[in-house]
Amino acid sequence: MQYDLAVRAVDKLTAVYGTQYTIGSSTNVLYVNTGPSDDWAMGGAGIPYAYTLELRDTGKYGFELPAECFKQKEKSVMRLLFALAFFITSSLATQRRYDGYQVYQVKAKDRVSFDVLVKLYNERSDVYDFWTEPRNIDFTTDVMVPPAFKKTFVDVLNAFNMEYHIKIDDVQHEIELSRRDIAPPLAPKKALQRSPGTAPRYSLDWTSYSDLPAIYEFVNEIAATYPNLVTVTSTGQSYLGNDMPILKISTGGSGKNAIFAEGGIHAREWISPAFVTWLIRELVENYAAHPQYVDNIDWYIMPVLNPDGYTYTFSPTGDRLWRKNRAPNSGVCVGTDLNRICSHEMQFCKKLHNVFNFTGLASGCSDDWAKSGSMSPLEDQDKLLDEALSVVKVQALQMKRCLDKRKLMDALKHASTMLGELRTSLLSPKSYYELYMAICDELQHLEMYLLDEFQNGRKVADLYELVQYAGNIIPRLYLLVTVGVVYIKTNEQSRRDILRDLVEMCRGVQHPLRGLFLRNYLLQCTRNLLPDLAENDPLATESYGNVRDAVDFIQLNFSEMNKLWVRMAYQGHSRDKERRERERQELRLLVGTNLVRLAQLDSVDVELYKKVVLPGILEQVVSCRDALAQEYLMECIIQVFPDEVHLDTLHTYLKACAELHTDVKVHVILVALVERLAAYGQRQQALGQPPIPPHIPLFDIFSDQIGNIAQARPEMPSENLVSLQVSLISLAFRCYPEKINLVDKVLESTLVALDKIAVEKVDFDSALGKELNRLLRMPISHYNSLVTLLQLPHFGQVLQRLDFNGRKSVALHLVNNALDNETYITTQEHVDAVLNMLAPLICDQPDQVLTGQDAEDFAEEQNLMARMIHLLAAEETDLDQQYRMLTSARKQFGAGGARRIPFTLPPLIYEAFKLARKYFDVRQEDELWEKKCEKIFTFCHQCIAALVKAELAELPLRLFLQGALAASQIIFGTHETLAYEFISQAFTLYEEEISDSKAQFAALTLMAASLEKLDCFSEENSAPVRSKCALLASALLRKPDQCRALILVSNLFWSSTTKELEGKPMRDGKKVLECLRKAGKVATECLDPGVQAQLIVELINVYVHFFHQGNQHITVTHINELISKVRQDLLPQLENSDEKELIERHLGASCEMLRHRRDNPSTTSDAPSYQGIILD
Repeated sequence: MQYDLAVRAVDKLTAVYGTQYTIGSSTNVLYVNTGPSDDWAMGGAGIPYAYTLELRDTGKYGFELPAECFKQKEKSVMRLLFALAFFITSSLATQRRYDGYQVYQVKAKDRVSFDVLVKLYNERSDVYDFWTEPRNIDFTTDVMVPPAFKKTFVDVLNAFNMEYHIKIDDVQHEIELSRRDIAPPLAPKKALQRSPGTAPRYSLDWTSYSDLPAIYEFVNEIAATYPNLVTVTSTGQSYLGNDMPILKISTGGSGKNAIFAEGGIHAREWISPAFVTWLIRELVENYAAHPQYVDNIDWYIMPVLNPDGYTYTFSPTGDRLWRKNRAPNSGVCVGTDLNRICSHEMQFCKKLHNVFNFTGLASGCSDDWAKSGSMSPLEDQDKLLDEALSVVKVQALQMKRCLDKRKLMDALKHASTMLGELRTSLLSPKSYYELYMAICDELQHLEMYLLDEFQNGRKVADLYELVQYAGNIIPRLYLLVTVGVVYIKTNEQSRRDILRDLVEMCRGVQHPLRGLFLRNYLLQCTRNLLPDLAENDPLATESYGNVRDAVDFIQLNFSEMNKLWVRMAYQGHSRDKERRERERQELRLLVGTNLVRLAQLDSVDVELYKKVVLPGILEQVVSCRDALAQEYLMECIIQVFPDEVHLDTLHTYLKACAELHTDVKVHVILVALVERLAAYGQRQQALGQPPIPPHIPLFDIFSDQIGNIAQARPEMPSENLVSLQVSLISLAFRCYPEKINLVDKVLESTLVALDKIAVEKVDFDSALGKELNRLLRMPISHYNSLVTLLQLPHFGQVLQRLDFNGRKSVALHLVNNALDNETYITTQEHVDAVLNMLAPLICDQPDQVLTGQDAEDFAEEQNLMARMIHLLAAEETDLDQQYRMLTSARKQFGAGGARRIPFTLPPLIYEAFKLARKYFDVRQEDELWEKKCEKIFTFCHQCIAALVKAELAELPLRLFLQGALAASQIIFGTHETLAYEFISQAFTLYEEEISDSKAQFAALTLMAASLEKLDCFSEENSAPVRSKCALLASALLRKPDQCRALILVSNLFWSSTTKELEGKPMRDGKKVLECLRKAGKVATECLDPGVQAQLIVELINVYVHFFHQGNQHITVTHINELISKVRQDLLPQLENSDEKELIERHLGASCEMLRHRRDNPSTTSDAPSYQGIILD
């Protein structure tokens, strides 16, 4: 890659200046002057890219120019340097592209052409990217070729008669297509506490490629949901600090075989992690489908072995086709092929190199560089640590033996040799810590021995001076601390001077890693020896010291450790910055321990903390000007010191926050402080005490300081500003629960902040959108009352700043909260205000994208709104208010269009029917109740008519029928007219809008059933409706539907009633018989004997029903004729089948019932006689 970069740079420079430049390694020029380094620029100066500008050798000593040429040459060199800098910067600032790159599928047909292909693979891997390795003759190999080398490559293929074709015409085009399949990035979130057995929540759907956070979210969710099957263990961290989890899937037990699977070895192979995660899901979530796979086998699965490389392929500044990891290798290039890391001592690697002659593998810039002959960084660390621990073990054993023999000087010599291992600079902080702990454990033996010796009379002062003659400073100071601690324990009066001497002597180690651990050893050894006595305590003598001396000791140690910690960020090559930052994160606890020790001093009161402790800490924190240190230490102050001192020093602390480095995430610090004090207020309230002392205006202090910080940091991201407002709302809820105005003040401040940064609409998926969404959800979840939210004037204004998706998300949360808490809305004004907030769910919005919405999601949203309508409930005594609420809601829901009103208008109509019934129940108290009922039914009729205009049929038909029934049950002056209007509209809708035969039969069934229940019609109105039903039944398209519909209609002439009958059934047996005869005639017209037989069997049961009900026009003869027709004419025509068996069973059951009634006649006088029924 570097060679290509140099070629392109030289081409551009040649085009501009006309000068020919030579491209080569600086090693050739500078090696003789740089000693053993292979590359002076890299090895000597840490410069990853070096370009040698070769000057004419005109002088005696080389590189000497005539005076008159110097300025001209100087300008030329400077122009070249600026051009190179611009070219390199522009090349590295964006994601690598592959415009014009093509992939050829090549096949070598003979040994000569195969050798040529292998030679290209070994020697030109910097130009040609072999996606598959040359394996043998007649095997295909895929090669990606840059556009500048297409002609050369094709010429080689043609010259050696290789078969080939273009497999991918434009690699960049394919990359862009593949990025369409990338799932959206996952927002950072806190891990949730999962209950075993609940469904896991993760974003992977295996229809798109997911980035590393989404995969790790899936791993954590699976493990949390199925703890009996899945165990997650960390195998450590990658070079860039990404976690490397491995899952064990097992049902327990021993002696089972195990399978190890790993994904994502090569970064660009996205399908690998996708398959491995799918395998995990299949084994765990679908365990019940194939338990033997987990019961009999233990699975060990690592989803992504190469997390650094995998993340790099997703990065906007990365490389989609990157294959290796991202750890630096032996040259100026980055990355190792994890599929090929091995040592030359391994037989497999020997075979690999000998058989294939992969000389190209030694190139650190090739995609498949195997790092042959050396171990991985993790293996290097393990080896170095093991060697150091071996020395510690041997020297510690010798030290103990000498101590047992009372040879103290020899023991100190072995201790010094053991401590010499801490002088290393090769170990990482993690490995150094392990070595440090092992040595500290051994030093305890020395300390215990010396303590016994000194208590028996040995002179401590002599030894204290003696150990200072150790040859190296690291062993010298560790021994000095050890002896000094013993000195303090045996001579209380020397405490103050010894502590001061020790902390000063530790300045001798300025190497960051070694110095941090040395001072940590000092802090650990002296933690119980600090003079923790008040200044006025009689025991606090000048030699013993007091709490001020302890504070000075810890603050000096803290100051020096922080300087060492900060210095780590600026030592080493710039390319190792991420590694250094990661190592600093690992070491932060060492520095923070100083603050813990300060907090543990019992004699530090509020005054001392305010005047000495906090100012000293803040001075060091602010002056270090390091973002990582400042952010961590400010959080440490919050966490380790008591709440009471924070309340008294708020102004000082918050003022320091405003002075921090611009890269510090101040909002994180302030949020932590607010949460700490809010929790304190809650605890105080639980104890029956005021949450916050009255003299401390906590909310106002934070509100003002947050405003000051926002003003002092105009570059602060807007989402961080909103995050601070979220913490303020939390503070108001927990410490000032009765002051709802404070919540509205925060919302107002949020609006002001958004106005200052000129934000009108906020994208819901942006970081700012997510914070605003969290801000708005907090009062919803806290108050659990929509009515209370209406007391926040600025809530709706903040809500309007979100885009459509954001407003809809909040609206759904509002609806769910109201339904869960059964929050009733009792006034028309509240209805209007609430529905305005829910507008994204009620009607289309100007900024709404109307395409692509999932139908199921839309239906679920509208069903929630339908349930919401039932929460519109005025006081029981204020029915007029309820009517106004319904009409107001109707106006807003009516604007929802044809897609929404089928969900929202029906519940409104049913609520109106209920309201009419309530008016009827209180008719004695309201003289105008009849007119109000008429208005309600008119309102309902208008709502149903709106559904008809929306080109709906079945739903409004049902509602018209329901309206007729409702009007029939409420007796007032015009209720018959209204009921007839509803029923006539239903018939009209049936004839004009319903054409499907199945829908017609279902509608006619509903209409007949409704008419049978209506009792408000006079004969004048009832007769035409009954006749119309019979006519519509006869007009159905399918004969079976006609037959069954006529059977249904026959009930209208028997069971229905009119006003004249005063509720008695009609009992028109003649009309019933006519309907049944028509039904029988229609049944016989069916050509299929099976259908005809089934219909007549059903008809038999209907005849028996009416016969049993006392219909005098139906006789035994009618029943016998039908039974005979089925048995003698129809069943013989049917072949043996399930259909025939069903008909016979049905007929048999009917006959058995008739036989029972015939053989057991009823004793009542009006019971019909079944004698004469022929059943055999």
